[in-house]
Amino acid sequence: MALVEAVWQGDPPDDAAGALQALISRVRRLGVPVDAVAGGYRVPADRVEVDAVAVRVLVDRGRAALSSGDAVAARAAADQARALFPEVPELAAGDGRLFAELAAVRAEAALAGAGAFDEADLRRLVAHTPPDEPAAALLVRVLAAQGRDAEALEVVEQLRTELADRYGADPSPVLAEAHLALLRGELQPTGAVRRPVSVLPRGWRRSATALVGRESDVLAVTAALAEAPLVTIVATGGAGKTRLAAEVARRSSGPVRVVELAGLRAPDEVLPAVLAVLGGADTTAAPGITLERRVLSPQDRLRAVAADLDGLIVLDNCEHVLDAAAAVVADLLAATGPEVAVLATSRAPLALVGEVVHRLAALPDQEALRLLETRARAAGAVPAWDQDRALALCHHLDNLPLALELAAARLRHMPIDDVLAGLSDRFALLDDALRGLPERHASLWAMVDWSRELLGPDARELLQRLAVIPAAFTAELAAAVAGRPDVRRTLADLVEQSLVSLDAESSGPRYRMLETVREYGEARLGDGAPAASAGLTEWARAQAVGLTSRYLGPGQLDAFAECAAEQENLLAGLRFALAHDDQPAAVDIATALFHVWTVRGLHVEVSTWAGDLLQLDDPVARRRSGLVHGRSAGLPLPDADRLAWLCLIAGLNAGITGPPRLIALARRVLKQLLAERPGEVSSRERALASALPAFDSYDPERSVLGAVELIDHPDPYVQGLGFFIRAAMRENGGMAEASAEDAELAYQRFEVAGDHWGMAMAAQAAGHWISSRGDARAAEWLSRSVRHMELVGATQDARSIRVLLDVQQALAGDPDAEHRLRVLATSGQADDNDAAQAYLGLAHLAGRRGRYDEALAYGDAVSRTVEASADRSPQTRVVCRVAVAVLRLRVAQAQPIPGADADAVAMLRLARDEALPVHDNPLLGIWALGGAELAAFRGADATARDLWTLGMRIGANVGSLFPPGEDGRLDAVLGGEDDRRKLLAAVAPRAATAMSSRIRELMAGLL
Repeated sequence: MALVEAVWQGDPPDDAAGALQALISRVRRLGVPVDAVAGGYRVPADRVEVDAVAVRVLVDRGRAALSSGDAVAARAAADQARALFPEVPELAAGDGRLFAELAAVRAEAALAGAGAFDEADLRRLVAHTPPDEPAAALLVRVLAAQGRDAEALEVVEQLRTELADRYGADPSPVLAEAHLALLRGELQPTGAVRRPVSVLPRGWRRSATALVGRESDVLAVTAALAEAPLVTIVATGGAGKTRLAAEVARRSSGPVRVVELAGLRAPDEVLPAVLAVLGGADTTAAPGITLERRVLSPQDRLRAVAADLDGLIVLDNCEHVLDAAAAVVADLLAATGPEVAVLATSRAPLALVGEVVHRLAALPDQEALRLLETRARAAGAVPAWDQDRALALCHHLDNLPLALELAAARLRHMPIDDVLAGLSDRFALLDDALRGLPERHASLWAMVDWSRELLGPDARELLQRLAVIPAAFTAELAAAVAGRPDVRRTLADLVEQSLVSLDAESSGPRYRMLETVREYGEARLGDGAPAASAGLTEWARAQAVGLTSRYLGPGQLDAFAECAAEQENLLAGLRFALAHDDQPAAVDIATALFHVWTVRGLHVEVSTWAGDLLQLDDPVARRRSGLVHGRSAGLPLPDADRLAWLCLIAGLNAGITGPPRLIALARRVLKQLLAERPGEVSSRERALASALPAFDSYDPERSVLGAVELIDHPDPYVQGLGFFIRAAMRENGGMAEASAEDAELAYQRFEVAGDHWGMAMAAQAAGHWISSRGDARAAEWLSRSVRHMELVGATQDARSIRVLLDVQQALAGDPDAEHRLRVLATSGQADDNDAAQAYLGLAHLAGRRGRYDEALAYGDAVSRTVEASADRSPQTRVVCRVAVAVLRLRVAQAQPIPGADADAVAMLRLARDEALPVHDNPLLGIWALGGAELAAFRGADATARDLWTLGMRIGANVGSLFPPGEDGRLDAVLGGEDDRRKLLAAVAPRAATAMSSRIRELMAGLL
């Protein structure tokens, strides 16, 4: 309560506990460690880095360095501390004093010759109310040290007037002393600490806009220049190399000379351009120059002038005259002392000994968003977009600063959705969006074209062919699209020119092309696109076949990871194969993708692509399909075994997502295949295909016999599937103990086969079904399932199972699990289905504790979550509505609830409206079980038994509706496990349509 009071200051929200948990969850996502302890929360001091503490340490270190005469170390510490403050800091009491100390150390270090003068912070302190007079005294000294005595006097006079008018006081002794020293001329500039005369181009002297997102790069380059004679900023065009170099130059404390090379057209122009800036260009008429020196060669003049140089020399845009620039820099560094450093910008390194290459990466997401919004506002736009769309725009533009600047200019008069839509031709959309840019940056096309012109013929051809690859790629894939055996040397050239980058996020050696460069290459490729795409497809086919062969056994996890890493490239091959009616290639590629998608819960993707592959919606094309008609189609045939597996996977996923037509078509293709080419299909696939008809029937005995056929197969993978299916059949038949045993056997067989996904599914089933008996081993099995799901990359399934695990552990008395459920349910960040499951688990927990009002409140939260969810799939919605109806009826059995029957009827009607149209029999069974609970509540025992039996026969799963250890009237009506087995055995097997009709009839009478 104390924390709630402190946060909301006497005006807490209605659900204060939930809101507090949500707030704590958001704080944790920011990276702040927050531990739950008895009575509240605790932030452990030993795991938190506090900026104020870090600043204090750095300021003290800087002050100590000043005392020992090390001004450079003092300035470095103070600059590091300054970076921990925002650009415009809040000058509250505590922070203001610390900031003033920091500003003082920086100023005193600058006065001692370390670093450039920075009066902005001192002026902020002087302008604060009340003014900081020690800061004012330092400001006077800083201005005087730069020869700006008039400005220094003005500072004193303005402050004297303010102190007199506002406070009736005179300046303090420290300010008066600085004023007196100024009047006496004691603060005259000295050559050692004066601002040096620098040769900066007009655009470098003052930045037109603030540099965003590059502070760490500025510091890194500055630090590298202190250690190395040559630092080269390397990046693709538009990344901000020149902007970064200009910022480093402006902050430099010594002389800076900038040589701009972009306008040069020939290598022999480089040395004269350098000499013109360094002062060695014209010796013929200079007084005091000897005849010998007047006739020196340009190289000798460079060495002669180099002897008098110090400070920083910047060579901007070296890439198109790279060799000549490297030669000049080498000569220059050979003739200068350690007081000279060279900073170069280029799309490729100079490749000199001692060179430090600073590769300028694309902006991080948050900095890219900040740059886009900052520039858009500056251009007069009023950003009204959500962050997701803005981030999508940034990603489409590779987080490239130049592209973001051009897009921000378009946002001045275009909504963001139009800009996003226009990126299909980004070159036309963004060209000439800003005036005043260099010619090579006036458009995205010009930016990339500048780099392409620097390449040789082979590299240009490869650049264009790589454009058909949509994602990160290996050298082998690059060779495939190039139609050459090896392109590693040419790839290295493209990396050198920053047109291709090494992908730092990949575990192996992979390359990546910026989307802007890729679209440029695509436009340049023209008629060469089909050949490059055909090479990509052949590579994808070979890759997919190799991956599929490893999907069972010790290499499974690596194969899944490789497939996921290559997914976009495999899809590109699949698209090309489908577009060119290459069904054998399409089947090989799709089989690899469908398997991994199924494992990771991407059922819609499988069904969608399977429909395209089997030409579900194109009956004309289907009449000539080699997949459907086999040899009679007269077309090349796909690998039989892979086609069989593809049909099995497609049917499985269509059973989850629909439509039923896809299931029928996949079965038709499978039947044709087995009839025509049975010898080419493995015994594993033949066994699974042969067992399918048994599972189409709603006769439990026939389904169990089908499962037994699989169990008797010698393949451990097929055996695992058989045990898993029989476990489901037995659980639906009310035989929880037998089903759990089969699930454990399935796990063992999948383990032998080397299938982590099978192990995950079997472990989930074992944990779910064991939990119905309140067995403590349920948590162990669910934990195993989570581990295996995470290993195969099924992250959403892992999260959902973890919620089920937390429900089980909370019901078993684990307070941490209960806390996790509360945090997940109220965080606002969880998947809606997981949040609903968490609320339902909390409702069952509250009901078990006799907190019936709390249980009903959580039930209402389940309903609200389902209603507001963007996921409109009926499965979760029906299950949750029925579960809430059952909850209300069970609570009403413990304490009177006005309208409980009517509320349950309303929920079951909503469930009916969503369950009936989709023709999902297990879903219909869930609805029937809810009706059985209502009938038992009303005392209609015969109807309750009939509905329960029909619901179980048609495939319902009861775990979410009736948590372990909770007994209600329906449990009394049904009796024990033996009684329930007799009820199920007494009902003769009948067709699903007949059971469905009977369920509808009984439910209509109830509702």
